[in-house]
Amino acid sequence: MGLKREVVRGEPIKVGDREIVPEAVIWSWQRADATLRQGGHTSLLGGLFRWARPTALFDRAADRTYRVPVSDVNHRLEALLLIAAVLLPVVMNAAVSLMRSAGLTRRMKE
Repeated sequence: MGLKREVVRGEPIKVGDREIVPEAVIWSWQRADATLRQGGHTSLLGGLFRWARPTALFDRAADRTYRVPVSDVNHRLEALLLIAAVLLPVVMNAAVSLMRSAGLTRRMKE
């Protein structure tokens, strides 16, 4: 099995004459291997990764249905921090290399 994406809707929550239905996107990756060797030795290898992200709420009434998108601020912040964690060392190394090539580090030490 490989990478799989599915949209899942949760159980409706009744509020008066309306229903609220949550929706999420689930990404999953699964791998399972088994090897049987002579002498009865068995080798098992497997892995599972699953990630869910809320995407919307459906507000259902008798005469209408509204889709209210969910903005996941934490996910955006995590992505921004990950990008910063990758780019910051690259930028700092480039700055140090430029300073060394310009001879600024020797002048700063003196």
